[in-house]
Amino acid sequence: MDSVARSLLRPAVIGAAIAALLGTGCASSDLSNDAKITGDVVECLPPDTPAPSTVARAIWFPDARGFGSTDASPLGHVTGVLALAGDKLWFMSWNDEEHHFDMHHVIAFLPAARISVDRLGTSAMLVIQSGNLSFDSFVLMRGGQFSSDPESTQALYEKLQALRAKNPQLDQ
Repeated sequence: MDSVARSLLRPAVIGAAIAALLGTGCASSDLSNDAKITGDVVECLPPDTPAPSTVARAIWFPDARGFGSTDASPLGHVTGVLALAGDKLWFMSWNDEEHHFDMHHVIAFLPAARISVDRLGTSAMLVIQSGNLSFDSFVLMRGGQFSSDPESTQALYEKLQALRAKNPQLDQ
């Protein structure tokens, strides 16, 4: 009887675990209201940088022009956070051994040649083509990093475009 109860309980436990994992996957990529993470991000930024207005879970694909080129990216990808602070996007990843963020990449988005959102099914990717014609692509990830967060990606895109409209660059 004990083995029968265990065998009936096992699918329920597995189902609960899957539901819990999928539930965390529904959380937004936005970490801006998480004081601990935002504080750690601020510590990684240069001293005179304004406080970040957006901090989001993200995967950075260096030299990728959107979904169709992520596999061809010679540098692969890096998981971390993307922060919008001042007139730059800052990408950093957590250094677990040293308990701080390590800065990987900074993009001045005001003079960018182009900013767009690439879509593949229900997923979205922010694509930035810098003035030197290099590309960076970012997938904002829902909590638990199970899926893309297209709503947050679109919101960040619109925020960047609004900032670019307020601060036109002469060399565009």
